[in-house]
Amino acid sequence: MNAAASAHWLPGDRLPDVRLRAADGSGRTLHAEFAGAPLWLATPVDAQAAAHLPSPPAGVTALCVGAEVTEGAPAGWHAFSADARWCAGVGAGLLWQADANLRLLASHPLPLHAPPQIASVVAPLPGERTLAIAPVLQIPGVFEPELCAALIRHLEVDCGGGDVSAVLVLQDGQQRLQVDPDIKQRREVNPRDPQLEARMHERLLRRALPEIARAFNFEVRRRDPFKLLAYPEDAGYFRAHRDNETPDVAYRRFALSVNLNQGEYVGGEFRYPEFGPHLFSPPTGAALVFSCSLLHEVRPVERGTRYAMTTFLA
Repeated sequence: MNAAASAHWLPGDRLPDVRLRAADGSGRTLHAEFAGAPLWLATPVDAQAAAHLPSPPAGVTALCVGAEVTEGAPAGWHAFSADARWCAGVGAGLLWQADANLRLLASHPLPLHAPPQIASVVAPLPGERTLAIAPVLQIPGVFEPELCAALIRHLEVDCGGGDVSAVLVLQDGQQRLQVDPDIKQRREVNPRDPQLEARMHERLLRRALPEIARAFNFEVRRRDPFKLLAYPEDAGYFRAHRDNETPDVAYRRFALSVNLNQGEYVGGEFRYPEFGPHLFSPPTGAALVFSCSLLHEVRPVERGTRYAMTTFLA
């Protein structure tokens, strides 16, 4: 499975790397030299539009990029040219906001009526707090909110709410599926809409797989079928387990779970007890990726219903 190329980049995508050229002919590489700080990326159509760009705030890297170097931007902006195909993918006449990981957050048509809002600064955790955090990868914006809502509707309406989740047990020398509330309680179903499944697959290709390759130095070549999950109020949980302990699933390397409605339920967090008490509950549309060898649990849902999508990668 290879990351898909895109002719047009959307919020949630990480900017592809590109060689930037200044007016004096010197070159800079986007990923090598501009990652690690919030980014404003402007693509004004001419010098007049560049002159009306807002002054970037402290701590924000501001790049003015086009197929040709556009001069005239206010102080604090750095003007470059870039490959025409890369510029076409970003679009013209826009100001993009990106995070420190160069992941696109939002675009604003130029000229602006008001400067974009700046995300609040996250206070760094002290060393003693980070020592006990599980080695998991959280990827924001893998699914758009509209796609998350469509998956919930598909589970509850098109698929009749799904089936009670069973576990594989060894009984009389044979493996059988059976419901075991001592292990887990939830509803689940494989998606039945090919178009929805294709959208999910495409989003993983362009947004999750490149991050997994970068964070874990692992190229995904296999994906298990998608599952849509519902953890109901007072009846949804999955006790501590590993995802690759039995021979039938020993091939699994990474689990990937996307929250579909974070904030609409209480409880239902992931916990990795081998790495401390910390709870993980990514925002709606964000993915949580971790090694299938890690002991983990989904804590009981106390109120509401937690919806999620999960799959396994190898």
